[in-house]
Amino acid sequence: MIDFHWPATSGGRWSTLRRLRNGLLLGLVLASPVGCRMSAPIHVWQPPLIESTVGKKVVLSEVAGPKKTADLLREKLIVGVPSDTGRTTIVSQPVQLEQSEAIRLVSATEDAPSDIALQAAASLEGYDYVLRGEILKDRRPPSVQANGKRLTVSWRLSELGDSQSRSADQRRARGAPVVVDRESAIQRYPDLGLVADEEVVLATAAVRDTYRLFTPSTRRDEVTLAIPYLMPGSAEVRQGNMAARAGRWDEAKRIWTQAAEDHSLQIAAVHNLALAAAAAQDFSTAKTLARKAIRRQPTKLHKQTAMWIERMQREYHEAFDLPDPPEGWFLTKE
Repeated sequence: MIDFHWPATSGGRWSTLRRLRNGLLLGLVLASPVGCRMSAPIHVWQPPLIESTVGKKVVLSEVAGPKKTADLLREKLIVGVPSDTGRTTIVSQPVQLEQSEAIRLVSATEDAPSDIALQAAASLEGYDYVLRGEILKDRRPPSVQANGKRLTVSWRLSELGDSQSRSADQRRARGAPVVVDRESAIQRYPDLGLVADEEVVLATAAVRDTYRLFTPSTRRDEVTLAIPYLMPGSAEVRQGNMAARAGRWDEAKRIWTQAAEDHSLQIAAVHNLALAAAAAQDFSTAKTLARKAIRRQPTKLHKQTAMWIERMQREYHEAFDLPDPPEGWFLTKE
């Protein structure tokens, strides 16, 4: 805070100096309404990385590779299938088709049904996709492998359907690899740090990453908060910033709302409230607040935030197959 010391005067000279002082203070406030910046974590929805199977039925083919790891992956894939609203997918094992299908699956081996038989049975039962996995050999040098295991699984999601009703392009098969090691797994999923068995850690992380391939998922992002100085309400805004940095967005929103209501010049509070609305997936409100901050002061940060909000709204709508918002798109294009 700048401390101004004025000479002791009286009368008209004092009034003139006081006006000059007030004008200088106001100029400093208006010139530096945002001040420094800090980042805060925010979780946003992202669309499936290869194909959406939300509301669809998937049959899990055999996972090729070492039996112990393959069985563990299959088990966790069935147990960990998303069932929350907006992400529900039905995932079944071939044995469930055998139990419900009148024809017996023709096996390529004693233990595994052939892909042709599996696709035929799955199509008859109304399944939409077949998911195949293969555990790839770790080809890193032995000296590197000694530092920790790595699990690499190549997945391929094949769409089923009547050849007469779907074109070859519609019956596409898309694939993607999933690669995990203990360190990266715990970094993405901190709860796995409590699991002692490395095989379980890798398999669990691999399954979670696998479902990111074909169902909506969240990712951690970082957003930039405005930090005001020299303005009424600055202390309150910085208090809200600390709550946001700790992930307490509801608390931050309450503090920023009060600061904006009590102090009309508190543009940083308006900007940060736009991010709080985005954290709650209220993107229409977030865009309105972001545009308000830009109108009051078109800084680079305010413009960047408005663009980021609309990009996240697009990803959210794509993730859950939502129509365009009523207000449309202002900053981004298809």
